[in-house]
Amino acid sequence: MNKLEIKQLLIQKELAKISHSTFNQPDDVCGNGRSCDQIIDIGDESQLNARVEVSEKLDVQTKIHEKNIEFLKKVSFAPTSIIGIGAIIETNNMFLIVAIATKPFEYDHKQYVGISINAPLYTYLKEKTVGDECVFNDTKFVIKNIY
Repeated sequence: MNKLEIKQLLIQKELAKISHSTFNQPDDVCGNGRSCDQIIDIGDESQLNARVEVSEKLDVQTKIHEKNIEFLKKVSFAPTSIIGIGAIIETNNMFLIVAIATKPFEYDHKQYVGISINAPLYTYLKEKTVGDECVFNDTKFVIKNIY
């Protein structure tokens, strides 16, 4: 298992999320080729307000992904024998990556999911070792390996 490849994959996924959550603000927020201060009727003002709201939400999402990238760059993905930040945990069901939360994804024909260091699951798993049997949210699994 190449943990550095997985780290780079996580960074690439975050970069892709940033590129999908941004747009050309002056053109896209105002639209119609008019400047933002050219409000003609209440419908125009409503559309402008909705676009500004969307823009602000996208800015927040972009900042979250940027913070995730900075965090990932700092995390050591060095081999380890106990569960901590940067560990990849093999269970009987899937692989868990301790760094940032992600949706499940496939890599090298195996199922992975990222868990945040703020997640209750990480708090539960922290410092466990190979062979430990775990029950979390009524799901039972065994830690088969830690990378």
